[in-house]
Amino acid sequence: MGFFMFHRPEMPKFNYIPRYYNPEKEELERRKAAMGLDSKLSDSERLRVQMRQRWGRSIDDGKLKQGYSMKWLRIAIIVGISGFLISVIFFTPFLENFVTMFLKMGGK
Repeated sequence: MGFFMFHRPEMPKFNYIPRYYNPEKEELERRKAAMGLDSKLSDSERLRVQMRQRWGRSIDDGKLKQGYSMKWLRIAIIVGISGFLISVIFFTPFLENFVTMFLKMGGK
Protein backbone atom coordinates (compact mmCIF):
# COMPACT_ATOMS: atom_id res chain seq x y z
CA MET A 1 0.00 0.00 0.00
CA GLY A 2 1.58 3.20 -1.15
CA PHE A 3 1.03 6.67 0.16
CA PHE A 4 1.76 8.36 -3.14
CA MET A 5 -0.70 8.47 -5.97
CA PHE A 6 1.87 9.20 -8.65
CA HIS A 7 5.14 7.63 -9.69
CA ARG A 8 8.12 9.00 -7.79
CA PRO A 9 11.19 9.60 -9.97
CA GLU A 10 14.47 7.99 -9.05
CA MET A 11 17.18 10.14 -7.54
CA PRO A 12 19.76 11.34 -10.08
CA LYS A 13 23.05 9.50 -10.13
CA PHE A 14 26.15 11.58 -10.48
CA ASN A 15 29.16 10.37 -12.36
CA TYR A 16 31.86 11.98 -10.18
CA ILE A 17 35.45 10.92 -10.76
CA PRO A 18 37.82 12.38 -8.17
CA ARG A 19 41.13 13.81 -9.37
CA TYR A 20 44.39 13.29 -7.56
CA TYR A 21 45.65 16.40 -5.74
CA ASN A 22 49.24 16.71 -4.58
CA PRO A 23 49.69 19.72 -2.27
CA GLU A 24 53.50 19.39 -2.25
CA LYS A 25 53.66 19.59 -6.03
CA GLU A 26 51.29 22.58 -6.03
CA GLU A 27 53.47 24.39 -3.48
CA LEU A 28 56.58 23.60 -5.54
CA GLU A 29 54.96 25.10 -8.64
CA ARG A 30 54.03 28.23 -6.67
CA ARG A 31 57.60 28.60 -5.44
CA LYS A 32 58.94 28.17 -8.96
CA ALA A 33 56.59 30.88 -10.20
CA ALA A 34 57.60 33.14 -7.31
CA MET A 35 61.27 32.78 -8.21
CA GLY A 36 60.57 33.42 -11.86
CA LEU A 37 61.45 29.91 -13.02
CA ASP A 38 59.47 27.96 -15.59
CA SER A 39 56.40 26.50 -13.90
CA LYS A 40 53.23 24.75 -15.02
CA LEU A 41 50.90 27.27 -13.38
CA SER A 42 48.34 29.04 -15.49
CA ASP A 43 48.77 32.72 -16.28
CA SER A 44 46.13 33.75 -13.75
CA GLU A 45 47.82 31.76 -10.97
CA ARG A 46 51.21 33.24 -11.85
CA LEU A 47 49.67 36.68 -11.62
CA ARG A 48 48.25 35.83 -8.18
CA VAL A 49 51.67 34.69 -6.96
CA GLN A 50 53.29 37.89 -8.23
CA MET A 51 50.60 40.05 -6.62
CA ARG A 52 51.06 38.31 -3.26
CA GLN A 53 54.81 38.89 -3.48
CA ARG A 54 54.43 42.56 -4.32
CA TRP A 55 51.87 43.17 -1.61
CA GLY A 56 54.01 41.46 1.00
CA ARG A 57 51.64 38.68 1.96
CA SER A 58 52.59 35.06 2.38
CA ILE A 59 50.48 31.94 2.23
CA ASP A 60 50.50 29.41 5.04
CA ASP A 61 48.06 26.49 4.88
CA GLY A 62 45.82 28.40 2.49
CA LYS A 63 45.39 31.43 4.73
CA LEU A 64 46.82 34.88 4.13
CA LYS A 65 49.05 36.01 6.96
CA GLN A 66 49.55 39.66 7.73
CA GLY A 67 52.66 41.09 9.29
CA TYR A 68 52.77 41.95 12.95
CA SER A 69 53.27 45.63 12.18
CA MET A 70 49.82 45.91 10.57
CA LYS A 71 48.17 44.24 13.57
CA TRP A 72 49.93 46.57 16.00
CA LEU A 73 49.04 49.57 13.85
CA ARG A 74 45.36 48.60 13.93
CA ILE A 75 45.48 48.09 17.69
CA ALA A 76 47.17 51.47 18.17
CA ILE A 77 44.55 53.22 16.03
CA ILE A 78 41.67 51.59 17.92
CA VAL A 79 43.21 52.45 21.31
CA GLY A 80 43.86 56.03 20.18
CA ILE A 81 40.32 56.58 18.94
CA SER A 82 38.87 54.97 22.07
CA GLY A 83 41.03 57.13 24.32
CA PHE A 84 40.03 60.26 22.46
CA LEU A 85 36.31 59.44 22.70
CA ILE A 86 36.55 58.61 26.40
CA SER A 87 38.39 61.87 27.12
CA VAL A 88 35.83 63.91 25.15
CA ILE A 89 32.83 62.26 26.77
CA PHE A 90 33.99 62.16 30.40
CA PHE A 91 36.44 65.05 30.76
CA THR A 92 34.65 67.81 28.84
CA PRO A 93 31.15 69.27 29.25
CA PHE A 94 30.09 67.46 26.07
CA LEU A 95 27.96 64.89 27.88
CA GLU A 96 26.20 67.50 30.02
CA ASN A 97 25.42 69.67 26.99
CA PHE A 98 24.16 66.65 25.09
CA VAL A 99 21.79 65.60 27.89
CA THR A 100 20.46 69.10 28.47
CA MET A 101 19.84 69.54 24.75
CA PHE A 102 17.61 66.44 24.70
CA LEU A 103 15.85 67.48 27.88
CA LYS A 104 15.03 70.89 26.36
CA MET A 105 13.75 69.25 23.15
CA GLY A 106 11.51 66.85 25.06
CA GLY A 107 10.08 69.50 27.37
CA LYS A 108 8.53 71.74 24.66
